[in-house]
Amino acid sequence: MSPGSPGPAALFQLLGAIATLGLLWASGVLGPIGMVLAMLAPFPAAYVQMRQGLAAGMGVVLLASAMMWLIDGSGGALLYFVQFGFASLLLPRLLLKGQSWDRAIAATALVATLISLSLLFVYAQDAGTPVEQVVTGYIQGELVKVNEFYQQADLTPAQSEELKALTAGTADYLLAAYPSLILVANATLLLLVVILLARFSQGYYRIPGSPLYLWKVPELLIWGVILGGFGVFFAVGLPQRLSVNLLTLLLPVYFLQGMAVVAHFFRRRETAPFLRVLGYLLLVIVNPLPAIVTGIGIFDMWLDFRNPKVKKT
Repeated sequence: MSPGSPGPAALFQLLGAIATLGLLWASGVLGPIGMVLAMLAPFPAAYVQMRQGLAAGMGVVLLASAMMWLIDGSGGALLYFVQFGFASLLLPRLLLKGQSWDRAIAATALVATLISLSLLFVYAQDAGTPVEQVVTGYIQGELVKVNEFYQQADLTPAQSEELKALTAGTADYLLAAYPSLILVANATLLLLVVILLARFSQGYYRIPGSPLYLWKVPELLIWGVILGGFGVFFAVGLPQRLSVNLLTLLLPVYFLQGMAVVAHFFRRRETAPFLRVLGYLLLVIVNPLPAIVTGIGIFDMWLDFRNPKVKKT
């Protein structure tokens, strides 16, 4: 069935809206696992649009917004639309128009970030508070929750002091890199959605662009990493802050290229799907593996790990 063709659109919309609410509900009930599931909230509407077209996708978002309005008021409905609803409409629209998955993710994440930052600015203006103060208050509130969680672990005095120092440094970084962190978070969320869309396509649609194992970063971006690194270590004030944001944006991109190299080796060795998923998870969450994968992504431009040069004798 192609997008826009006749089908049970109403049923798709209802099930999509229910699934969306279920994912959002999980974030408040299942703890960290629920927060991960909530990141997938754009998927139902995006999938329905890929299967049934734009009108059906909009129907899911409108139904989910109406349900959120009934459950959590206008604030909850607006928050859902800004965080998830808009992206779940724009991303599949770009994919259906033939935009490659990486460009579709970048464009959607950028627009969603600009909307979020604009609303943050409007909120700060309405409250008569500087934007930086609003962001600082939010960051401090989240770090307090982290500290309370670790205090329950019966830390030693030395460990408590180390945690306080780490928290203070983290707060400074989060404040400096807040705009780019929002963009990276949006892009990560959308990448998860694209992975699920590809997994559940079942021949009804296709995801444009190179498969992950062939994907590469444009070579010119390496200069951004180089300049950002110099700026972080040698600049001060605004140039240093811009450099921090630049590195925050680009290092995850090279991490993805490192994962593409790993995907290439998994494919070449015909690794079982279960072991691939386990390997990807370990590379994402186990330190220092993410840093190693990012380094692989950066040096892949020069060493070309997927096509190594063979010396001729």
